[in-house]
Amino acid sequence: MKRTQTAEEREREAKKLRLLEELEDTWLPYLTPKDDEFYQQVLKRRVRMILTLKAEILILGMLVLRSHGT
Repeated sequence: MKRTQTAEEREREAKKLRLLEELEDTWLPYLTPKDDEFYQQVLKRRVRMILTLKAEILILGMLVLRSHGT
């Protein structure tokens, strides 16, 4: 026997359908390890994460120095 959907599930399903209607024939890039661009994209993402992490460490260090009055 099939259970009835809750209001939240119906709303989520409606949102999915609206999004699919908006996208229609739009190509969504989905890369797998077999694709040539996959590792380039992974590398770009990793570099971005490293730069963000370094920036956060630098800001934290500057805040520590500022709090010690140097």
